[in-house]
Amino acid sequence: MTEKKYFKWKIEDLQNAIHDYKNSDIGLNECARLHKIPKATLKRHLDKSDSEDLVEINKGRPTVFDRKFENVLVEHILFLEQHMFGFTITDIRRLAYQIAEKNGLKHNFNSTKKMAGKAWYYAFIKRHKDKISLRQPEATSLNRAKGFNRESIQNFFDIYEQIVDTNKLNANKIFNVDESGFQTVQKKPQKVLGGKGKKQIGALTSGERGVNTTMVACVSAAGQFIPPMIIFKRMRMSDQLKEGAPAGSLITVSESGYINRELFCQWLQHFAAVVKPTKEDKVLLLLDGHTTHSKNLDALMFARENGIVLLQLPGHTTHRLQPLDVSFFKPMSTYYTQAIESWMRSHPGSAVTQYQVSRLINEAYERAATIGNVVNGFKATGTWPVNRNIFQDHHFAPAEALISNVEQNDSPKFSTLLSNMQDDVPSTSQVTEPSKLEEFKSSLNILSPLPRNNLPSKGRGAQKAVELTSSPYKNNLEISQQKAKQPKKVPLRLNKPIKQKIKKMTNLNTTHVKQNKKLIDKTARNKKKIKIEDSEESTEEEEVIVFDDSESCDSEDKENDCAKCGRNYYDKKGPKVDWIQCVRCHNWNHETCTTNPDICDDCLE
Repeated sequence: MTEKKYFKWKIEDLQNAIHDYKNSDIGLNECARLHKIPKATLKRHLDKSDSEDLVEINKGRPTVFDRKFENVLVEHILFLEQHMFGFTITDIRRLAYQIAEKNGLKHNFNSTKKMAGKAWYYAFIKRHKDKISLRQPEATSLNRAKGFNRESIQNFFDIYEQIVDTNKLNANKIFNVDESGFQTVQKKPQKVLGGKGKKQIGALTSGERGVNTTMVACVSAAGQFIPPMIIFKRMRMSDQLKEGAPAGSLITVSESGYINRELFCQWLQHFAAVVKPTKEDKVLLLLDGHTTHSKNLDALMFARENGIVLLQLPGHTTHRLQPLDVSFFKPMSTYYTQAIESWMRSHPGSAVTQYQVSRLINEAYERAATIGNVVNGFKATGTWPVNRNIFQDHHFAPAEALISNVEQNDSPKFSTLLSNMQDDVPSTSQVTEPSKLEEFKSSLNILSPLPRNNLPSKGRGAQKAVELTSSPYKNNLEISQQKAKQPKKVPLRLNKPIKQKIKKMTNLNTTHVKQNKKLIDKTARNKKKIKIEDSEESTEEEEVIVFDDSESCDSEDKENDCAKCGRNYYDKKGPKVDWIQCVRCHNWNHETCTTNPDICDDCLE
């Protein structure tokens, strides 16, 4: 028995058959025979009102959601993915079940798990394989998502284009510098071939925790690499650290293993020695807003004197705006991991130490430092050739969704996106019975709304693009550093004097301050002195405090007088009382000379 073949006809044949049947006197059977369309198929499509608008052939059983419903769902998935809130497989299966239930659609989904089956998911992806696919997202921090917005990028290109045009810069005069860390232990082992069926396979690393080493890389838009600077985490320099390093590189050490202000000044001298810029022939250096760059007055002065224009990139935008981050450091990290694994295979039983890092960095540097990588990095960031329109709308979509409500109302682009993607349910005054498509959109927006930030923005915000070597920025930095050097006025806080406690197990006639239980009139109390009355004789153990006055002086005694009674705190003998300072006049008083623990009586009046 031969297997029957289906779908011998094309969609154009079906459209022509429907057109001829509706616009001529040809019967159903004759129309199906002329166009070679099965009669049942032609009749099924004639029953649909939009049959002439067919764009694809639906094979097999009818789907839970028709073509228009699925197109809306696909657009919703892509919209959320642009805002970095993409769906997982489980999310889309659960959402499909909820939409089908809410719209009363007939389905065969799992009611126990309350989600669509895997078969529906794979069929859905296959039907829309030209639009969506399963992808591995790149982890992006919240600050980076919010920092990469239109305002910051346009402001950067305003300054950048002005510097390029004013100084007539070309690809040979535009540089980018950045730092990256490399450990003696590889971050993540590469995939290897192993036995099938094993639950877990292992790969050797050179240790549990590695020692950080910083590499400062710099490159021009034309592909010229400046010999790197390698910073080891050490207190003393050793010539063995230089073995195998890239030719012409600068090897140094720091206590933390990271760059600091002194080392950045040292690197700037190294950069000027290689590039040889002058005030008449300036170069532009793009860098991030790290404090070693932006708050380093010595570096700014050196750059101004040697014709180096420093331009700070906007905060939290280096993942898209810095050429080295875009095209160089990722392959460099991969090649460095491969170099470590290759070294360990040739040195079994040995661990990577700081004395092998320079050689391993050189091996990875030679593979990653190619002209093509760097040129593509500058092109992808729009820094050369200069192109402020290099970034598309979907690059700014996360920032437009995460800004505060006040900023959302001021963003026409965000409002347009919301109006296009999240249509409100039509009111009864406009439409008595909304269409099924509108109901589908409404239920989709309710079950899966676009996340919006309802909290006001906090903090001082990300750094903006600024020319660090400009005179206004330099002058402001000098003023701020001078203010920081000035000593701050701190309110006087006297320490309690050293006391020697002497206990005498004898019957003593001691004096106590009898505090009146009733409030004394404040005006009368200012005129009269507090009287100290003799207390009754006591046979209990009493504690007498004797102050050591061996190092006392008259000047200290005058400064430490009670503002109320005039008696000095360093009395030879007296009651055990606390010393209280007024928060308004900052004068000191005995605890027994004031009725308020924070403010003295004079300030209260």
